[in-house]
Amino acid sequence: MAMERRRGCMDWLLHADIDWETLTSKPKEYSPGIAGALFGAGWWCWVDAFVHSAAVDHKHIPITYHIPGWVATLALIVMNITSRQELAEPEEMYVDDNFTSRAKVLLFISYLMAFGAVAGSVAVLITCVQHHALVDIGAGALLQCGFVLLSGLLLWAFRSADSSGY
Repeated sequence: MAMERRRGCMDWLLHADIDWETLTSKPKEYSPGIAGALFGAGWWCWVDAFVHSAAVDHKHIPITYHIPGWVATLALIVMNITSRQELAEPEEMYVDDNFTSRAKVLLFISYLMAFGAVAGSVAVLITCVQHHALVDIGAGALLQCGFVLLSGLLLWAFRSADSSGY
């Protein structure tokens, strides 16, 4: 039995007979839940650092330290507004070129927002470390952006093309 299973694995590796639909069905099924957990973990990291700094350390947190997390969340929303059907080639879809171009521009803007959020959270962390104050806020901002953007990419990458969007 074990030899047959091993032989089946070797045949699979050597001949590359991969059933991609079966392979991607489980990630499509679980990706919304995992993405939601990552999103919640990201915001939890930020809220935990914020509450710790405000309540325990009694330190004032500048409003600019909030911006990277909000921009990352907005990038997640803009990224997931764009569907794969909108990004398809005009020959495949019965839409005009402007519709496809708008979708590509919207997705590009979301990537720029995501890059700006990561750069902003790194800047917050560097500023906090240099001043030896609010380091937990800097780390929380970086973790927040990382988790939120990872959840957005996971949700966008594994969603299906059916009418429900997932």
